[in-house]
Amino acid sequence: MKKKKNIIDEIIKIKNELVTERINEIFRKRPEHYRTELAMLGFEWLDDDCPDEVEEENNAAPENKDQELLVAYFNGEVELSDELVEVFLKEKLSNRPNYALLRRYFRQGNGNLKTLIYHGLEIDPTDDGFLNDLSLIHEFHPMLGELIERYTEACRIQEDLDSFSELAQDFFYNTTLDGYEAYYALKEIYGSDTPKGKVIDSLVYMEEALSRQPCVEH
Repeated sequence: MKKKKNIIDEIIKIKNELVTERINEIFRKRPEHYRTELAMLGFEWLDDDCPDEVEEENNAAPENKDQELLVAYFNGEVELSDELVEVFLKEKLSNRPNYALLRRYFRQGNGNLKTLIYHGLEIDPTDDGFLNDLSLIHEFHPMLGELIERYTEACRIQEDLDSFSELAQDFFYNTTLDGYEAYYALKEIYGSDTPKGKVIDSLVYMEEALSRQPCVEH
């Protein structure tokens, strides 16, 4: 009985470590998605205790010159340029990004924002930042087919296995709420006897470990 309890404790420990790792990854790579992705891990939100995001977005104002430039671009007052793309990336990756301001234009499905994202993906189709940006627009304005196409192509192009693993995870988490099984779709492409196929196998195993609830007998 003691041996069985030790095994169960070890399973719980591993699961907790996987959940913690996943939470850290969410806030490191996709903080603007945190509510959706934490909900996928089983967290529940009590909306009455949360600020009204739409109201927060409507009240948001530029806090510096770069943000003023971005707002001017989103409103059609400035043309797209490499400099503007750099400003967008700088603001998005800053220590204190104005998420409410940026999220307002994602929620709108702003056409100029989409153009900027597409421009970034034309330069590098595997750029996880722009792919995540596209997935955030998808949350407000569904475009599942295009998201699947973009991620599938990015996974095909990416040769570095560590980067491929991260892309595949993003693909899965950014489409799973739509009922799409990204891991199994990639599995059909790469099989089990290829390096990419083996990466997918390990990701499936990890995901199953996260979702599996240990059964403890009293």
